[in-house]
Amino acid sequence: MAGSGTAHLRDTDDVLVRVENMVVEFPISGGTVHAVSDVSFDLVEGETLGIVGESGCGKSTTARATIQLPKPTSGSVWFKGRDISKLSDEEMRRVRPEFQMIFQDPISSLNPRRTVTEIISEGLRVWGPNDSWSLDTVPELMESVGIDPRYGERKPHQFSGGQCQRISIARALVLDPKVIICDEPVSALDVSVQAQILNLLEDMKARYGVSLMFISHDLSVVKNISDRVMVMYMGKTCEIAGSDELFDKPVHHYTRALMAAIPGAEVNVEEQTLDGELPSAINPPAGCRFNTRCPAATDRCRTEEPQITEVSVNHYVACHHPVLG
Repeated sequence: MAGSGTAHLRDTDDVLVRVENMVVEFPISGGTVHAVSDVSFDLVEGETLGIVGESGCGKSTTARATIQLPKPTSGSVWFKGRDISKLSDEEMRRVRPEFQMIFQDPISSLNPRRTVTEIISEGLRVWGPNDSWSLDTVPELMESVGIDPRYGERKPHQFSGGQCQRISIARALVLDPKVIICDEPVSALDVSVQAQILNLLEDMKARYGVSLMFISHDLSVVKNISDRVMVMYMGKTCEIAGSDELFDKPVHHYTRALMAAIPGAEVNVEEQTLDGELPSAINPPAGCRFNTRCPAATDRCRTEEPQITEVSVNHYVACHHPVLG
């Protein structure tokens, strides 16, 4: 089931990003879209947080609202101990280079009129050199992501999708960010290329000390790259735990249904499918938002929203009837 709470937030010195009670709503004619509803999470230095769920569950909106694009309707976003949700536009502009994004469609996310060298170095031309990179060392960065600097004068359409994603990674790294948001970065790529890009992200994380927020609807991809995983449903948090723990012992009925749907997956769950359609985000169900599709739903689930509680060490779930044992 999906609920709220902050019991899973960590109180350690290495927490880089801390999001508390984030709400993102979009007014439309006839109502309000409740995209993200009271979501909390944190990210420590050098960690990869996977955010997973069905299309429309709010995972991309959650990540983008973390960098104030768009600004959350309410809630707070702390970065290095500073609440960036209260910064002015100019103050946020100066913080934003610390956050970079890698997008789902690698080709359309690159300016077709610019050369690869211009695309990668644009951030340096705006902000100037940093501790890691300058205009003179862009070729070195290109080599580190697997792009031959001799091809720097080519345009994006002259590269494959996988090569364009490597260019996107270099563009993100050039500003020496602390956090990179990866929004479905391999879903548009062939399976063989996906593995190469995932390995590259792991190498870049280790080499340059960045933290990753990795958004995907593909649990097998999330399992391979994430240190910690947060499962979302209709703008709410369902379950959050270390990657190995979550996949070995999923306790939320929605998480278990997602895992049962992985082709050929060796996960310790019973075969379980979801019935019914995803409810409207304009008029979400009362109580637990998953109650309309959950096989274990009771009257309590239809009236009372569950709170996030710890079911084992560093394993948290928002459910009135979790599958334990």
